[in-house]
Amino acid sequence: MVQTGIPQVEEFLIEIQKSWEQVIKTIKEAQKKMKKQFDKKRWNPQGLKIRDNVWLENKNIHLN
Repeated sequence: MVQTGIPQVEEFLIEIQKSWEQVIKTIKEAQKKMKKQFDKKRWNPQGLKIRDNVWLENKNIHLN
């Protein structure tokens, strides 16, 4: 915190800091809500997990 020696300025800076903390909190909450909505539309019918081994059909894979 910046020390100015002027009480009104210091109070103003404290209020700005509180506002920024509220903004950050609100943004994080919004991100969580957006992720929750996005994840509702995701579909994993095979129940695949990270690091599962799978077979790929190569008919659409073109290698040099």
